[in-house]
Amino acid sequence: MRRLAGALVVTILVACGGAAPPPAKDASSGSSPAQAPAAASGGPVAKEPQGTVAADKPQQIECGDFHTCALMGDGTVRCWGRDKGGQLGDGGGADRVKPGAVAGIAGVTQIGLAGQHSCALLADGTMRCWGTGRLTNDGKELTAARPTQVAGVAGASSFNASGLMTCAVSGAGKVTCWGLAPGAKGLVPGVAGDVAELAVASAHACARLNDGTVRCWGDAEWSGPLARPDVKDVEQIVTGDAFACALTKAGKVLCWGRNDAGQLGTAPDYDAHARPVEVKVSNVARLSAGEALACAIGKDAGVTCWGSNHEGELGLGKQSASEPPTRVSGLSDVSELCIASVHGCARTRASEMLCWGGNGSGQLGDGTKERRLSPVRVAW
Repeated sequence: MRRLAGALVVTILVACGGAAPPPAKDASSGSSPAQAPAAASGGPVAKEPQGTVAADKPQQIECGDFHTCALMGDGTVRCWGRDKGGQLGDGGGADRVKPGAVAGIAGVTQIGLAGQHSCALLADGTMRCWGTGRLTNDGKELTAARPTQVAGVAGASSFNASGLMTCAVSGAGKVTCWGLAPGAKGLVPGVAGDVAELAVASAHACARLNDGTVRCWGDAEWSGPLARPDVKDVEQIVTGDAFACALTKAGKVLCWGRNDAGQLGTAPDYDAHARPVEVKVSNVARLSAGEALACAIGKDAGVTCWGSNHEGELGLGKQSASEPPTRVSGLSDVSELCIASVHGCARTRASEMLCWGGNGSGQLGDGTKERRLSPVRVAW
């Protein structure tokens, strides 16, 4: 999400399972650590530079709808949770309540998760995807596929998987998308040459342009007033299923779209808010969004969340229809978040991983299928 030597570098964000922003700043100091080019991830902070994380510790985390994966320090991938569609890379089977390695995958630089599939970007710029859906950019519908190379994608620098769709960036900011329908590619109408950051959701997408404005598109709702929100000087954009949020250079968090669960940070209503609403949260370093909720990592590395909490997906120690922006007491020293439909996970700067919320498929990775209303450690 920056220009280097005159070349446009585009970062793609994931909606149901979060997003990766511009080059990360240390949440406590505000300084920019040296790191590899930012890659899309499940949380609002890019994965750690390779070689700085122990082989058996996570360097990037991702949340799918009902499964979770971690990119480990040695470039391998471990996944857990629902596996009916082969989301865990083993051809499908019973849910897995603890992390297990994805066979045949190594040298991974980034992972991305969607509803029923998962993908990995390799160091050589090629991609592998597994699970169920149109995974491989050839229009074919696959069921419980093991890791399979994506066709027509080479030299990729980042990617995003959300809902049914996957998008990859390669070359000079070229964006290729696939998965919604046979031959559905290049879903970036009129903005591909000016995109600094792209956030993809299940039914819409938003782009942060180089001038700091935002443009959205997608289903009928997102082709009208919601398409051009009145936001300026934006430095990060994230999307949920029917809403979006932006972090401005001045530190404001602005959200627009659906608000039935209070995902705009205000009392729930049933309006489609075309005018952005300012969320009452301050000192924000990065944002992350899930299906109907959003969270902010503060500059103190703490976490504040708001929106849907039916399954305890806000990590606040209780279940409720919705919550206003509230500090998550069980999270500190956080460097990355991923959020999905009913669960969330965090990676700390010490490379610990904690998850919370709905756990009916074992997606929290703690060895059980018990709902956890507060963060618990993944059982590696």
